[in-house]
Amino acid sequence: MPSEQSSSVKAIVYQAPYRPKVDRPSIILYGSILASNPWQDTLAASLSDLPIAILNPLRPDWDSSWVEDISFPKFKEQVEWEMDHGQVADVIVYNFVPGTLTPIVLLELGMHAATGKAVICCPEGYYKRGNVQMVSLRYGIPLFGTLDEVEMEVRRRMKEKLLNEDK
Repeated sequence: MPSEQSSSVKAIVYQAPYRPKVDRPSIILYGSILASNPWQDTLAASLSDLPIAILNPLRPDWDSSWVEDISFPKFKEQVEWEMDHGQVADVIVYNFVPGTLTPIVLLELGMHAATGKAVICCPEGYYKRGNVQMVSLRYGIPLFGTLDEVEMEVRRRMKEKLLNEDK
C-alpha cells in the first residue's frame, strides 16, 4: 500500500508486494537489508518533499522460512515485483553496506548497469567494493560513499525529470 506521512510530504512510498500504477518520476531502492538501520526509510524521508514515487522492495510480511524457489508463489511474486519495478523506475539506487552479504543486489546491479538509471552507494569496507567500482567505471555509474551524497544525486535527477515533464 502507498504511504504518505504528512501534508508536507509529496512523495508516495510503495512497498512490495503492492503493485502501483507508477504515474510520476520514480526511484527504486535496492540494497543491503538491515533491521537495525532501515536505510530505505531514511532515504525515502529525505526525498519526501518531492512529488515522486519511491518503490521499496523491502516487504513487511517477508518470512525467512519462505522457500527461495520459483515454485513458491510468495517468493516468485517478490522477485517479479523487484524485476518489474526495476524496469519502471527512472532511478535505481544501490546501497552496499559494509559487513553485509548482498549477492542479489550485485545481480540486480548487473541487470541494470547499462540502463543509465543507476546510482551507487558503496563505502570503503564493502567486501566486493572493487567489483562495484569496476562496474561503475565500465558503465559510467555515479559511485558515492554516503547515502547523503546519493540523496543529492537522486534529488538532482528527480528535479530534472520533473522539470522536463512540465515542458
